[in-house]
Amino acid sequence: MPHFIHDACVGCTLCAKNCPTGAIYGENKKLFVIQPELCIDCSVCANVCPVACITDQLGQTPPKQKVPEKPKALILEAGCTGCEACMQVCPVEAIYKPTAETDPDLVQDTFGVFSLCRVDPVKCIGCELCYKVCPWDTIEMTAGKVTTAYTEGGYVSRQVCS
Repeated sequence: MPHFIHDACVGCTLCAKNCPTGAIYGENKKLFVIQPELCIDCSVCANVCPVACITDQLGQTPPKQKVPEKPKALILEAGCTGCEACMQVCPVEAIYKPTAETDPDLVQDTFGVFSLCRVDPVKCIGCELCYKVCPWDTIEMTAGKVTTAYTEGGYVSRQVCS
């Protein structure tokens, strides 16, 4: 469901410049508009709005959060099938499959057959699209330190990424 920009908009352009899908348009110093068919409800626009004129579908102003504090996607590797549904919906291309170029050690350790998806925590904006679309429910949104998850003895363990 889309966000909305109200009359208090001062046309600063920050929302449009930061929108990961290009859903926002307008002229400098005039009211901007969000195209509902492109809005992914990630709240990035509301987070950068200096006058708090952007609301969600319930009319609420989303709370401001620093990007590192926003929950990030975490793929539970034990359940990932590598179907790429999450990769296809990610607006900032934060989800990828390891290759010899991106993760040479991982590809070497798995003899080049590693086909699970991974999240680049620096690129992830916490929009939750991958979480919503995953057919296997193997994506969690986690706040705090970015981790990877793996199965150890039947339990999901977390490992802090450096």
